Order: sequence, then C-alpha cells, then structure tokens
Amino acid sequence: MVIDCDCSGICIIQLRAMKINPLNFFDRELSTLPPHFLNTVVKANEFDLSTMKKWIYENCRGRFSFTKDVTFTTNESKAVTVIGFEEPGDLTLFALSGLAQKTQI
Repeated sequence: MVIDCDCSGICIIQLRAMKINPLNFFDRELSTLPPHFLNTVVKANEFDLSTMKKWIYENCRGRFSFTKDVTFTTNESKAVTVIGFEEPGDLTLFALSGLAQKTQI
C-alpha cells in the first residue's frame, strides 16, 4: 500500500496487487528425496540454500526437496546438499538460472 499526499491535504491510497502463487497452497518442499525425483548436487552455505529455495518457490511449478548428503572420494569426504525436482523442466530451469553453477562441486 502506498499513500501519496499533496499540498491541499488530499491523500491518495494506492493498493498494489499481491502476486499469489496457487501452487504454494500445498507444501511443495519435501524433507526426503523420493527415488523418482531428478537431482543435482551442490556445495553451498545456508544463505545460498535459502536463496535457491526462494528462487524455486517463485519460478518452478513442481515439488522439490533439499537433503544433506556426504560424498566420498579417495581419502576424503565432503558434505553436500542434494536438490531434487519432481518435474524435469524445473531442474532444467534451475540449471539454466545459474544458481547451481556458483556452488557446484
């Protein structure tokens, strides 16, 4: 809501339309990664993960999950986050957004 007042004391109230995503009515984020989800692995801090979640809520249509995992290589292990998408197009859109490339392993 924006309130504009002029010199004569007349105030005009402007209401801005709120953008509501009907897909967010039900919880779209899952706590586990189902086997049929397509996924990608990223190494990111909590701030980057919250930015990714916000972007996914605003731009993707299907369900998704963020899960923690550990990858093992020769003589070392790394803590990573696995992001899974139910819709293949959502994973493609996320990959093209550039958010995953900044934190890719």
